[in-house]
Amino acid sequence: MLLMGSIFLTYMAGVIPVEKSYASYQKTISDKNVFPESSDISGSSAKQNSGFESKYVLNVVREKLLNSLNALANKDYSGDIIVQSAKRPLSLSAVARGPKLRLLWAAFQQVEEEAGVNSFSISTAVGMDDLFETFYEIIQRSCHSTCTAWLEKEFFLLKGSADKELASMILEKVKGDITIVQSITRSGKKDLYAELLSYLTFGSLREDCYYDSRIFAVHGISILEDLVIALADGVASVYLEFISVDSDVSSKTNSLDMSLCALSTRELQKLRNEVALNQWLYHNMDTVVSMYEDRFDLFILESQPVDVTDSIQTEEQNWWKRLTQQNSKAMSPELHCIDISHFSMPVKRTKELRAVTGWRYYFSLFLELSDITMPLIRAVIDKVSDAISFFLVSLIGRSLGLIYTGIRQSLRWK
Repeated sequence: MLLMGSIFLTYMAGVIPVEKSYASYQKTISDKNVFPESSDISGSSAKQNSGFESKYVLNVVREKLLNSLNALANKDYSGDIIVQSAKRPLSLSAVARGPKLRLLWAAFQQVEEEAGVNSFSISTAVGMDDLFETFYEIIQRSCHSTCTAWLEKEFFLLKGSADKELASMILEKVKGDITIVQSITRSGKKDLYAELLSYLTFGSLREDCYYDSRIFAVHGISILEDLVIALADGVASVYLEFISVDSDVSSKTNSLDMSLCALSTRELQKLRNEVALNQWLYHNMDTVVSMYEDRFDLFILESQPVDVTDSIQTEEQNWWKRLTQQNSKAMSPELHCIDISHFSMPVKRTKELRAVTGWRYYFSLFLELSDITMPLIRAVIDKVSDAISFFLVSLIGRSLGLIYTGIRQSLRWK
């Protein structure tokens, strides 16, 4: 009895060591000194204080991705790791859950690496032209490096070795492809991303920063998440184009496993067409609307806790495991999945609106005209609707009533 009482008291005090249920990613969190999970982290908001550091932005996004990687490595959880609830479709949605999350992680690692390397090539006093030139080089290099790291990891997990021939063909396509840079430019976010990289590199804004001084302190996490998603989505788009029926080397892609993209050819083409159409509408119309409304439409990563149920409980578990199981659950950090959602970031964009040209300029004129004429059109429509209602109810209704009354009376007389 004394022995059992001692064991029970020791267990209640939490002295007995518990089994580790996390993968090696959790060790990476502690090694990199990431903020604890208990802190309230949301991609759409951050703490507004003078001591806010750029490293906090990187640490928060890193923690979100690593927590999701832990959930992916947890064998007891088989649900969705990444849930997309954003308005616009993404090429990422065609990639399987494991490769999709690892692609986001590779994109983040590349942005983090560039933020540490750029201090040798730019300074806080650099002009906008030099900053843009450096930014384009960074994006091109980041896309190639992200794709390289991602493909090496996926091919190794699938086949145990890298498929150098297919990887080199895909990387060659990424190297000469400028659609990702063009997409960022058309979305109007090149200035935002360039200033973000400068902020992450130096921990402060440039002397002639394009935006308000508090924007990265308040929304730096959201902007970084949008950049990571944009890079990952661009790489996924190039990969989907490579394996699609429109590809020049589609015959060589038959050897690829469907673990990366489980969609059928028809579903893949449908998604690619939908993404292309939505991108055209977004670049030519939605961006102009967002300029007028002084906002940026961002994709953000929201951490959502997941419930891990113990589905593997057998009679062969020893009494020691059963005794420590409840304490292990209480002490283990909570697992999270990622929700790719939409966030509207308020920011003044008058200068960008003045620089609009071409079709987007005419569309901006149409928006101004619609703002002027729509109240008048609505008033006219309301008046016409009231007139039609009066005509139908008062005139035609009464006429039908009189006709019906006359018919009844004539039938009675007969």
